[in-house]
Parts: sequence; C-alpha cells; structure tokens
Amino acid sequence: MNIFLEKLNNIIPVSLFGLFSITAGIFGDIIAFIMFPAQDYNCMTMAVSTLCLGPGGIFFNIGNIVSGVFALIFVNYLIRTFSQEQISKKLKRYAIIFANISCISFIILGVFCGSNIVIQYLHGTAAITSWLTGFSYITFYNVFMLKDHNYSKIIAIFGLIISFPLLLLMILFFLHLMPIFRFLIIVLPTLEWINTISIILWYFSVSTYMTYKGI
Repeated sequence: MNIFLEKLNNIIPVSLFGLFSITAGIFGDIIAFIMFPAQDYNCMTMAVSTLCLGPGGIFFNIGNIVSGVFALIFVNYLIRTFSQEQISKKLKRYAIIFANISCISFIILGVFCGSNIVIQYLHGTAAITSWLTGFSYITFYNVFMLKDHNYSKIIAIFGLIISFPLLLLMILFFLHLMPIFRFLIIVLPTLEWINTISIILWYFSVSTYMTYKGI
C-alpha cells in the first residue's frame, strides 16, 4: 500500500481523492434523484438508498461504488500523514482497520441495492457496518488531527461535531428495533440524509485542507 500510494502521489496528489470520492457519490445521487419520479420520492420519509430503486438506480449504485473506492484510497493515505511520535501505532492500526471495513462496506452496499429481499438484507448489513466503523474511524482520525501540528484544530473539532449525526443515527436505528421505540423509524430517513451531508462536509474540509497545505 505504501508503494502504491507513493507512486500514485507522484502522478496526482492523493489528498484530492477525498474530493473525488464525494464528487462521485454526489453525481450518482443527483442523477438518480432527477430520474426518480418527483412525486414518488420524499427525502423526509424515504431512505437515501431508495434512489437505487428508481430509473436512475444504476447511477446511484455506480456512484456509491466509485465513491467507496476513492474513499478507500484517501483514508489509507490520510492515516499515513499523522505524526509517528505523538500517536500510538496501536490506535492507528485500529483506526485504519475500521476505515477499510467502512469503505469496503460502502462499496458493497452500492453493489447490493435493489428490491430483492436477499439483496436488501445484504445492503442493510453493509450499511450498518459502514455506519458503525465509519463513526469509529472518523472519530479516531479527528483525535489524531488534534494531536498533530500539521492539522488545524478547527478542522479536527469540526470533524468531531460533524460525526454526531452518525452516532445519533446508529443509536436511534438500534432503538427503533425495540417495539416500544418503533415510532423512531419516522425520523431515520431525514437523519440518514443529514448524516450523508455531514460525511460529505468532513471529506470536503479535510481533503481541501490537505491539498491546500500540500500534505
């Protein structure tokens, strides 16, 4: 991986892959949204992945897959930019494991998205895995930024704040599985969209900062 990232960085700054990731995902979502019958889709009541069921579903899926691949490259590069002296190797190992699992799960949920019940279970499992490990690695990375003088503490604090919707989404999702909290399903689609926007903002801010600083 080190050799691959080094060679790739000689061709194009790998810090840009965070921007490539969110660009691919946004384009896929927008095209799928435009092609979805307007009167049949409501961001307040329907999950993000519902877009894969519309006429532009293939664009949604491809956008997720490409976005996940770019994100996988980006997070593996980002972890290597953190200080070797101030950050525990053990913590970095945990962080990159979570990051890789999250990005691969995101790719998988793009591959498996449809109306078939088996596909839905595979998609749902991948989504939950991506959320859990995503919150973990983003939190780790933001803590690392707080300790690393190469990164602005403002970026790190902003990232920690942005990770809150992901934590809230996970808590409410697992609570809604209990009969007494089943009503929480009403807010999950909106929260999922907020979470999607939050992750886009995190990737954008970190990738832009790295590119600007030449990290």
